[in-house]
Amino acid sequence: MTLKKYMKFKLNRIQILGVLLIVAFLIFMSCNAFLYKDTIARVIKVENTFDYEDYGPNEEIEKYYEQSIKAVIVNGTRKGDEISLMNTYSSSGINDERYRKGEQLFVSISEDAEKGQILGKKRDWYLAFLICLFVALLLFLNKKQGGLIAVTLLINIAVFVVALQRYGKGADLVATAFALMLFFSVITLLFAGGFQRKTLAAIVATLLTTFLCFGIYEIVLNCNDRLSYEMMDYVVNPTDLPELFLTGVLMGSLGAVMDVTISIAAGVAEIKEQTPDISTKDIINSVREMGYDIMGTMINVLFFTYISGSIPIVIIKIMNGYTLYHLVHFQLAFEIVRFLVGAIGIVLAIPVSGLCSVLLLHKWTPSKGGAAK
Repeated sequence: MTLKKYMKFKLNRIQILGVLLIVAFLIFMSCNAFLYKDTIARVIKVENTFDYEDYGPNEEIEKYYEQSIKAVIVNGTRKGDEISLMNTYSSSGINDERYRKGEQLFVSISEDAEKGQILGKKRDWYLAFLICLFVALLLFLNKKQGGLIAVTLLINIAVFVVALQRYGKGADLVATAFALMLFFSVITLLFAGGFQRKTLAAIVATLLTTFLCFGIYEIVLNCNDRLSYEMMDYVVNPTDLPELFLTGVLMGSLGAVMDVTISIAAGVAEIKEQTPDISTKDIINSVREMGYDIMGTMINVLFFTYISGSIPIVIIKIMNGYTLYHLVHFQLAFEIVRFLVGAIGIVLAIPVSGLCSVLLLHKWTPSKGGAAK
């Protein structure tokens, strides 16, 4: 075969349709200002000037700048009118933002004034671009399976939004969380693995492991002092802080557990298909080897995921003079608990998924007369 034949890339109908829909969606999102009731203006000219310097709590220098902005209104009764806007931003950008030419801003203006006040940046196009890039990569690299993954994600998001609305109307948070975990596990793994025995093994292992994590969490926290839930980010004095944190912990570990269980189940299914007469001992040894490969990377991925989420607020607090004790005791404690529960879930998922896979794919499947899936 020639190199040209190897490099040949054909687009199927799903990929072509997906590209067309993505392009049309991005074009629509770039000119959808007419859908908003708030006034939107596009920046056409920006002049930046240095204003002053100030010192932070640790003697660091913070520089402040002023922006003189010219913008044109793109929606509403004053569409096409030019207005003047003023903005002040700092070099760190902690409590403010720098605006650039071409960006669209939400503004507040009076009917007869030529000056306005900036309310914030219109960011829906950037979010739409990331979503489209994600879907495009799924379609190009996985074709039909990528489309199924995107559909699964949409279903999960829709169900999650409905669950949030039910919680807002007074539904029990923990019961809702367990119902969501059951639904997410079944739907996600069915779409990923299809209606096969390996999928059933992964679903059973995921649910068993998650309930084990829940039991360990309850035992450990009930034997120790309560966490300072009131110090969690963005808390506005709700009455169910422990349940709120528990829900976040379980949801966070669910994804990692599902990844491990489907990997183990798929590996056992492949081994059984290639060597139908393999012994139980050899399968268990293979599961152990797969577990070694999965465990280290997944635990580190979980660690980086949780730590990265707390980096911005931790840096801000360090710059404002908070002590290490305060950060660990009141800020990082939540991330540490989330990480430990998720890591325990990953470790437990390996033997649990191995046991379920051996039972469903090996013990309860004849060694001859067809491969198990």
